[in-house]
Amino acid sequence: MTWKKKASKMWQRTRILRYLGYKRIGLEKARNRIDASVLLIIVCVVSLPLFLHAPKEARDAAPAQIGKSDQVAEAVHGDLGDDEVVEEQKVSLSELEKRVAAGEIELRVRSFEKGDSLLGILTKEKVPPADRAGIVDALGLMIDLRTLKPGLQMFLFREKSAGAASGDLLGVSFQIKGTDTIAVLKEESGWIPFSESGRVETINSRVTGFVERTFSGSAKQAGVPDGVVGQVLSALDGEVDFATDIQAGDAFDVIYETKRTPGGLELGGKQLVFIGLKLGKREIYRYAWTDGAGLTTFYDARGLAGAKIIMKRPVKARARLSSGYGYRRHPVLGFEVFHSGVDLACPMNTPIVAAADGTIVQLGRKGAYGRYIRIRHAGGYETAYGHMNGYRQDLGVRSKIKRGEVIGYVGNSGRSTGPHVHFEVWRYGKTLHPGKDNAIPSRQLSGFELEQFVSFASGLHADFERHRVGRLPPIPAERPDFIE
Repeated sequence: MTWKKKASKMWQRTRILRYLGYKRIGLEKARNRIDASVLLIIVCVVSLPLFLHAPKEARDAAPAQIGKSDQVAEAVHGDLGDDEVVEEQKVSLSELEKRVAAGEIELRVRSFEKGDSLLGILTKEKVPPADRAGIVDALGLMIDLRTLKPGLQMFLFREKSAGAASGDLLGVSFQIKGTDTIAVLKEESGWIPFSESGRVETINSRVTGFVERTFSGSAKQAGVPDGVVGQVLSALDGEVDFATDIQAGDAFDVIYETKRTPGGLELGGKQLVFIGLKLGKREIYRYAWTDGAGLTTFYDARGLAGAKIIMKRPVKARARLSSGYGYRRHPVLGFEVFHSGVDLACPMNTPIVAAADGTIVQLGRKGAYGRYIRIRHAGGYETAYGHMNGYRQDLGVRSKIKRGEVIGYVGNSGRSTGPHVHFEVWRYGKTLHPGKDNAIPSRQLSGFELEQFVSFASGLHADFERHRVGRLPPIPAERPDFIE
């Protein structure tokens, strides 16, 4: 490394440390004025002894020179107002986001997966080595890069390019802890870190309507985004049969939230926070609530989660029951054994989903099961999935999983005669028939968590109190006075 590069790198690090020092005491916006004031004080302190010991003729000439200098400065900066301060020209994250919205630059979104690193993603994005090193160094001053976990989204701002090659990288940003933003932005002197708290705005959107033929079609026609419609189906899966329970004329009420930056950049997609259905005389109101473990569940207005039936066929395809539950003649061993689950035959690599919300307690090879996952659910339930071809990349033991999320893919591993998934249901160590209605009991919020939920839900929907009470009985008509 040449002395020029060393000096440039040292200057960049000095600027970064200066910025972080001012930010720590909350004065980062006034740092230029503070530096100017400190410099002026230093100059005065150094010049005062020289001025006091100077000959009388030099001291008498000094005021005239100072006045002349002031006149020159006034002539040079005559277009500035009295209160204006010359600030350093810096790249703004909001400016980059606005340029994305205007179509002037490109935005790429990359999500960290298990095994990914910041340097690895930047390499895949074909960022030049010098820029990669600058980005990693700048971010490393603000956060521990080992805390960039799977699922975190990284936003890359690039200049547009005419060919297949990617344009120059202008900045990289992350959204952490919900409302905190960290970024590194490219300037002439190099990559400069940037951080800000509370800059993300949460916008709630409400859509109401009536079912004409199907819920999905009617909700989309009313303006509910496709992704939110899918979240509604997942939230009420096991509680509402959208094929048979929904009739023409039924009403729906959907609220979803969107997180946006000041520059208009949408973060994390749209998330369902409330669903209301009026199915004839039946009314269903569910509010999304995220617990301390980060698991989001839908509760009624009293803080009670609806009972969920464990999925009977947790695959994303039409599955053929190739082997049922109970005693059978084993196709490989050739003698009668107890089959503790069901075999669902599907094409190779058909997605397998979690049959209920839970936590993965086992993931890996397990003897005759081949590639295997076991998930623990509420109420003492566990489900197991065998003979898989592979797992979703970001999963591991202790991973939280939602009902309907993909966990792996149909395969033929272990002691198997063809592509299928072996599916088991257990409760308190006892095997159950997966084809029966195995209901996970409701969970009731209580104590301080219930108070937090009520505070959140009452601010989300104007009819929250009515949802808590339910339908009010009709007021009886007043008895008329008898006329004699």
